[in-house]
Amino acid sequence: MSDNAVQQIKEKLDLVEFLRSYLELKPAGKNFKASCPFHKEKTPSLMISPERQIWRCFGCNEGGDIFKFLMKYENLEFYEALKLLAEKANIPLSRISPSEQKEFGVLYDINRVAVEYYRECLYRASIAEEYLASRKLSKKSIDEFEIGFAPNDFDGLTLHLIQKGFDVIDSTRAGLIIKTERGKYIDRFRGRIMFPLESTFGKTIGFTGRVLPQFDTGDFGKYINSPETPIFSKSRLLYGLSKSKDDIREQGFVLLVEGQMDVIMSHQDGIKNAVGTSGTALTEEQLTILRRYTHKLLLNFDNDEAGKRAMERSIDAAHAKDFEVEVLDFSRVPEAGGLKDPADIVSVKPGVLKNILTLSVPAMEYYISRHLIAGSNIGTKKQGIREILKKIINLPSAVERAHWIREVAFRSGTREADLLLEIKSLNIDTQQKPSYSTYIASNITTHQDKPSRKTLIANRLLSLYFVSDTAKTELKRVEAYLPERELELYNAIIADSLLEQTEVHKKSQNEAMQQKVADLVLMSSLMEENVEREILELANNLELESLIAKRETISIEIKSPQLSEIEKIEKSFLLLEVAKKIEVLKKLNNSDAK
Repeated sequence: MSDNAVQQIKEKLDLVEFLRSYLELKPAGKNFKASCPFHKEKTPSLMISPERQIWRCFGCNEGGDIFKFLMKYENLEFYEALKLLAEKANIPLSRISPSEQKEFGVLYDINRVAVEYYRECLYRASIAEEYLASRKLSKKSIDEFEIGFAPNDFDGLTLHLIQKGFDVIDSTRAGLIIKTERGKYIDRFRGRIMFPLESTFGKTIGFTGRVLPQFDTGDFGKYINSPETPIFSKSRLLYGLSKSKDDIREQGFVLLVEGQMDVIMSHQDGIKNAVGTSGTALTEEQLTILRRYTHKLLLNFDNDEAGKRAMERSIDAAHAKDFEVEVLDFSRVPEAGGLKDPADIVSVKPGVLKNILTLSVPAMEYYISRHLIAGSNIGTKKQGIREILKKIINLPSAVERAHWIREVAFRSGTREADLLLEIKSLNIDTQQKPSYSTYIASNITTHQDKPSRKTLIANRLLSLYFVSDTAKTELKRVEAYLPERELELYNAIIADSLLEQTEVHKKSQNEAMQQKVADLVLMSSLMEENVEREILELANNLELESLIAKRETISIEIKSPQLSEIEKIEKSFLLLEVAKKIEVLKKLNNSDAK
């Protein structure tokens, strides 16, 4: 799409009004502020500039324009965001350039045609309909989730897409067609029940295919997915989320299950807030997406060893992001009647799943029940307690950690003090986390790599470049004291080559620098009117911080045994000179610097 068309969208859609549908905005002078949805915070640090139509969070350093917000919040590629915003702005998608339509749009079109093809094939294949009937899927569920069937033919879909006018190369990029070693194009999915995979907004981006028993030779997996494509990434997908997100918000939690059938049958039984992980542990991307809708997860994975491992990885990842996590283990719920997953329960006992969900337990309770085995010998007991303590350490809340340590002490008959000593002996990551206290500190610290005072001063001073001639003069005077990164940024600003390059869709080797300039522009719009005194103090403090660092370096160098006596004398004179400058600067701005 041309830059002009993107600009038209941005001119037609007001950023502030757009963000009101996502965030609670509060006035902040001529700007607005809100709590950032991309990190946990108590004080709002996300600022929106109506004048410049950009936003920036000064807590997590995320920022950009309307495109960047939508892409990050809804986990979209640029083209997906482009289509949605164009529709919202009532700007025809015909203005999208042919190259971008070829790159992204055609992939959505191909997947949509494939859905319709597989749907038609399903109602012509009695074996597929019989299989779905045996799994107790209703016609309503089949239609709602657009389930289809890929015939056991080599090139049925391939020929269909060609007949529809699609280039076979694009169909291959969409992940539906495979090119063989002999150069022949064949269907990727054959003899399989087809489950369309949708983006958060309901656009088909790929498929999962479940082989029918009649065609299962054992040569391929029972379930196979579309490969990674420009519009599909498995690590970001949650099956059924496009249909469940409103119910997740309403119910206050999400039921996470493994497979597509579990999701569909849960919905069929009235549990509309269920989504699927497609047989894998939760990824960081999936947790980030879910955080937009709820802070509570209810996990139900298969009770086999692979399912237990996926369960533990998912619990740990969710705890690390401060989710409230509960577990529904059917093997420990008599009401499940020995059935292993939601699909089986709904199939055999329709109507009882909602009641069974109320029998879930906190994830830490699940860990305790699993690892603290009654009547075990001391070796098994010790190992079980250690496994539980490792999980407790992963909890970001001190209150939760204290609660579960007390619980383990009570359940195991072990003193809390001894459990704390055991935590110290765990030696988790011996290089970085040798003790309980340092381990906890490292887990609750959100900004481990905080910028130095010198860097903060330099950035503040650079932001004032845009509103004050005094800042321009002072920056020129203290240019030599700027940190390397800020000096590079200063030179870029002087060159005046980046100030109009902040749109998220523009890609170049200077993209990070462009965003930094955009940050400074926004920061400058938040400054007070009278900043002249602050500028002088900032410039002096920047020089002061540099001189203090220089003084420390010289002091260390003087002690080096490799220096000659003459060199030590020269260093001593230099040290005195630097010390005098430091005292002068301290008096000038009445600083508390040391």
